[in-house]
Amino acid sequence: MNKLILLVTLSISFLTAGAQSLYLTKDAKINFNSSTPLEDIVAESNQTTTILDIEKNIVKFSVLTTSFKFRRALMEEHFNENYMESSKFPKASFNGKIISPIDWKSEKTVSVDVKGTLTMHGANSEVTFKATITPGKDKISASAELKVTPEAFSIPIPSAVRDKIAREVTIKIDAVYAPYHQ
Repeated sequence: MNKLILLVTLSISFLTAGAQSLYLTKDAKINFNSSTPLEDIVAESNQTTTILDIEKNIVKFSVLTTSFKFRRALMEEHFNENYMESSKFPKASFNGKIISPIDWKSEKTVSVDVKGTLTMHGANSEVTFKATITPGKDKISASAELKVTPEAFSIPIPSAVRDKIAREVTIKIDAVYAPYHQ
């Protein structure tokens, strides 16, 4: 009987420990900047879902492309209809891994390298970028910046507006993760 109780206790401890390795947020912020001297193109979404597995150093995120808000409604319309084709490709996502060593028990801010696959507009592109992570007891804060080109994701840019859209788009991500409890 004691062996059965011990086995059940160890099983529960293992399941609980595994669950505590997962951190989640549904309101991470992603903004992008594709500005040029001719046009100021910036947008932001606060509706990004992202999960972090600190046991496996895996990070994933997903955002609906229609959740990006622009200062001008016409830019938002062009973004969704002409460039991102949001009705055909409704989300962008990232699936990657933190490839630098990190001590998740420390509460010190560290810079790490992240590598993975960014998917947008139905196309995949391998990306590597720096992220800043601050582990904590009840939350983990993370921010990152990466640069991508529309061509890497087969996003057509008509020659008539080519000079108004940056050749490299800067994407910034900010997230505050909380422990995920099932």
